[in-house]
Amino acid sequence: MKGLVAALAVVALGACARGAAETMPPFTLVDQSGAAVTSDGLRGRVLVVSFVFTTCREACPLITAQLARVQARARAEKLDARVRFVSITLDPATDTPEALRRYAAAYGIDLASWHLLTGAPDDVTRVIRAFGLATVAGDRIAHGSLVVLVDAEGRIAEKRTDLELAPDRLLASLRKLLG
Repeated sequence: MKGLVAALAVVALGACARGAAETMPPFTLVDQSGAAVTSDGLRGRVLVVSFVFTTCREACPLITAQLARVQARARAEKLDARVRFVSITLDPATDTPEALRRYAAAYGIDLASWHLLTGAPDDVTRVIRAFGLATVAGDRIAHGSLVVLVDAEGRIAEKRTDLELAPDRLLASLRKLLG
C-alpha cells in the first residue's frame, strides 16, 4: 500500500510540474515617457514582447517594422484595447526615454499601446535573461530575434525566433490568446 501511495505521489508531482506554465518575469522599468512600467501593471492584456536597441542596424529594424505592421492591423481589427506591445532595450546605456521616443516616431509606432522600456543596466539584463534571450556585449551587441507572446494572466504562451515575423501568423496567435 505504501508503494502505491508513493507511486501516485510521484505521478501527481510529475503532472503538476508538466502543467506549470512559464511566467513573465517580474520587473519595473521606465518607458519612453519616463514613467515606471511594471510587469504587474501589464497583466490583463495580451503582450507582444520584443528585444531591440535603437542603434541596431541588423535584426532590430526588421523586427520593429514587422511589429508596427502587426500593431496597425490589430488596431484595424479593434484588438488594440486588449493587446500591448513591449520592446525592451538591449542597450540601456544608450537608449534613454528620449532615444526611445525618436525610435518609436521613426517606425510610426502608436505609443497608446506600445511601451519601449529601458532602465538600469543590471535590471534590464536580468529581465532579458529571464525571458530567455542571450546577448553578447562588446563593441557590438549580438542578440537573437526573440519575440514572446504573454497571455493576459502573465503566462508565456509562445516564443518566436523567426526573423520574418509574418504578421498573419502573429495576428492569428493574438486572436487565439484573446479568445
